Amino acid sequence: MLPDDPARSTTLPGRFYVEPDALARERTALFFRTWHYAGAVSEVARAGDYVTARLLDQNVVVMRGRDGALRGFHNVCRHRAHELLAGRGNTRTIVCPYHAWSYADDGRLLSARGLERQPEFDAARHCLEPVRIDVLADAFVFFNLDPEARPLAELAGDLDADLRAALPTLSGYPARPFGEPKRIAANWKVVVDNFLECYHCAPAHPAFCDLVDMASYRMTVQGLWSSQKGALRRADNAAYTVADDAGEKRALFWWLFPSTVINVMPGAPEVVVGTILPDGVGHTLRRFQRFAPPGAAPDAAREAYEREVLGPEDVAICESVQRGLNSLGFDRGRIVHDPANPHHGEAAVHHFHRLVQQALG
Repeated sequence: MLPDDPARSTTLPGRFYVEPDALARERTALFFRTWHYAGAVSEVARAGDYVTARLLDQNVVVMRGRDGALRGFHNVCRHRAHELLAGRGNTRTIVCPYHAWSYADDGRLLSARGLERQPEFDAARHCLEPVRIDVLADAFVFFNLDPEARPLAELAGDLDADLRAALPTLSGYPARPFGEPKRIAANWKVVVDNFLECYHCAPAHPAFCDLVDMASYRMTVQGLWSSQKGALRRADNAAYTVADDAGEKRALFWWLFPSTVINVMPGAPEVVVGTILPDGVGHTLRRFQRFAPPGAAPDAAREAYEREVLGPEDVAICESVQRGLNSLGFDRGRIVHDPANPHHGEAAVHHFHRLVQQALG
């Protein structure tokens, strides 16, 4: 196990990022036992509203019942394993497109098209398999494939409180649809590592450091999450112009183990929730969903900077690191951490690596 003190620690071994066996262990020991973002509470506000979410080779559906309850199910028919629903939508009854078996919004089997007349058929044994569901900050829906999973309130109640304090009107922000996923030629942990520190910001993101005041930058590491927060450095900067009357003058970044990131950038008020998930041992899929006040127009200059500058800078970094991790000249690196200035080092990376090790036993 890596030591408690990040100043005395190395990174995870390089083999954790390149060997298929590592991802195979993570699949069941880590991903199938942790909480993952599914969608917005606003997307499942009415009876019959549903969202689907994929985690590796698993597919789930989250649905609002007519009784008002929010439920999750494995998105697979109990007859011949056809997937039931796709994307987002609203339906009174879940009907399998293959053989038209149908299910109620609480998962009960309603019809098996004649099988009810066959001997020894018990409809109660063919209901949809449930999936644990929870909500963060009254805005974000999460799921967990572990039926014994502890609630998010127990695992990350302090994150819930921090989000509510920093973004008190968040629950009133409607969600835009998910953007197209971005495939990165790097292991998912490389992408998380890069998100979790701004030690690389000065050499790799000069415009970002002109936008955000690095002297104000603060990192928090605790439990299953970490955060990074900084103030706007100046409105006229090398990244994009921030209007004097812009509603948001902070840069705020949260991460929840293992796959969820929440971002706020200076400019028009907006919150971006993202997922970082493996697509094979050497590739990652990143997806984002944006939340903004009702009627707010997108901040075109900020989105252009993120799409054309900041995003490509991070992708190039991660893909270069992944190539380097295959090198015979690398085994593991040294964590950078100065207790006198912990906010600009790699304490959150060290925290993440220890959580990975703990999950894998």
